[in-house]
Amino acid sequence: MTRISVDSAAPAVKKFIRSLEIDANGVEVTLGGDVVCRIIPPGQLSDLEKSAQLGEVRQLLKAARKKSKRVPATVIEHTIRDAVKTVRKGR
Repeated sequence: MTRISVDSAAPAVKKFIRSLEIDANGVEVTLGGDVVCRIIPPGQLSDLEKSAQLGEVRQLLKAARKKSKRVPATVIEHTIRDAVKTVRKGR
């Protein structure tokens, strides 16, 4: 599992993280209508549930890779540049 520390993040990020009300089902964070992450309470999932979640993630990654193979590199590059511009505008 990847661990991301927000200790050195901007105060707005820390405030946002602290404001999340994480119930037993967790929280989904969306950006542009797409789920970019799911936050669940620690120890919430059993080993069987963890395996199921990892299986789902693997299927999503496989589908994304399959889809992106058909997309020309120039289109992917343009999409990434637009995303970077969007992020930088928000700063």
